[in-house]
Amino acid sequence: MRQKIDFGIDVGTTNSAIAYMQDGEALIIKADDNQMDTTPSRVAYNKNKTLFVGISAKHVLEKEATSAFNNRKEITPNSYQEFKRTMGTDYQYQSSYMGRAYTSEELSAEVLKKLKGYVLGEDVKAAVITVPAMFKQSQLDATQRAAKLAGFNYCELLQEPIAASIAYGIKANQTTGYWLVFDFGGGTFDAALMHVEEGMMKVVDTAGDNHLGGKDIDNAIVDKMLIPALQKQCSLDATLANDTFRRLLQNALKGTAENLKINLSSR
Repeated sequence: MRQKIDFGIDVGTTNSAIAYMQDGEALIIKADDNQMDTTPSRVAYNKNKTLFVGISAKHVLEKEATSAFNNRKEITPNSYQEFKRTMGTDYQYQSSYMGRAYTSEELSAEVLKKLKGYVLGEDVKAAVITVPAMFKQSQLDATQRAAKLAGFNYCELLQEPIAASIAYGIKANQTTGYWLVFDFGGGTFDAALMHVEEGMMKVVDTAGDNHLGGKDIDNAIVDKMLIPALQKQCSLDATLANDTFRRLLQNALKGTAENLKINLSSR
């Protein structure tokens, strides 16, 4: 039986988005809380056991990181990001407020539910979800489980280089040949050799790193720019000499690094 799929979802390490096809073009459904094209891939809980997903969870995470540094004390986090990097592993994320731990696919499912909610007047049960070309079978299986937890009855996985090729204008029915596609995401990097022939598009070979992306650029901005700049204005020797305090400072500055990068990119 043919399965009709109208929606495509990109669950990224940093941001996620949902779109639908209309007249051969993919149209992004904007977030209902801030009308942005993308939604932060963040999940958080508060002491009242309220769930936050997206931009609200991002604010909770940044507040939590700042508070931890100000108090010079590591706490059990109740806000989560970058869980795409641990898909397909046994890693669990502890929550002191909820009194339990969450798997990567459980957190990913919350992001998927959030994206589904942007579609008004329809209960989305099928979608194409993009995955890095370098994902192993265990990671692909975890993505399928996340989709099922989010309420999808059917989920087709599409390699991100193919999705990027389509998004940026490589049309299988108009183009024949080989294309080298670089896909540098928030947490993963793929370089893929694409072959397009007779209306078919496929990945011939891939290379990349599932642990290299924009978040690593954020970390570099923190370590190589923000902390040295602060050292010129403040006495940070004692803080930086302590591994725990240094880590707390790095976490507190990540949001600033991301915002600086976004502001620079928009100029």
